[in-house]
Amino acid sequence: MVAKRQFAIIRAAAAHLANAGNRAVRALADGRVEQEPAFTDRMLGHIEEAMNGYTTKGVRWTAKTLTDRGRNSQEGKFGADFAGVLDIDLEDFKVKKGFLAQGKRVEPHDPVPISEIRRMVAQCDQMLQYTPDAFLFLYSIHGASVVPAVAIVSGHFSNPHDLYARSLSRFYEEHFECFIGDRTISAPDPKMLGTLRERLRARTLAYLGARQVEQVIQ
Repeated sequence: MVAKRQFAIIRAAAAHLANAGNRAVRALADGRVEQEPAFTDRMLGHIEEAMNGYTTKGVRWTAKTLTDRGRNSQEGKFGADFAGVLDIDLEDFKVKKGFLAQGKRVEPHDPVPISEIRRMVAQCDQMLQYTPDAFLFLYSIHGASVVPAVAIVSGHFSNPHDLYARSLSRFYEEHFECFIGDRTISAPDPKMLGTLRERLRARTLAYLGARQVEQVIQ
């Protein structure tokens, strides 16, 4: 997955994932979803649907989400909206790693109350206590982008869209390429994902796996 010859696999998978995630942006623009948790759930649901069974160039992807649905699943219980976990097991590349993310709906040119900025900083600081691979996923009617949590807690800004960000596809490209990801955010096997979600205090865990499959000879 790191080799240049495999970049086509990375780019195709990241683009496929981003296209699915952007379906939630269209729902936001149409007014069919408004609140941040609902948007995150819809985005992760679209990604799971698109990536589970997706196959390109002999690599098959699997996807699943685990969400806390208990009676006490209020926002204050969690340190992150979701944990992204990647598990790649190919012949020449194997890695297990992940990241933490907090979703936030902010339009690029809207004024953001100082109380909300302080809340973003506190949420990002809380994630950074677990891992440096923590991010703010920004949602707006114009799209979804990703800002490092360390940029939120380190800088002065009036709107998080003013900070340097990655598009959804670019973020996942870099995640698949190993520029992004914490190896401590992983599980020995899929049965342990629920335990991992609880340990990270993440409301939802989004798992992506990639395995080699036999090429079909034309």
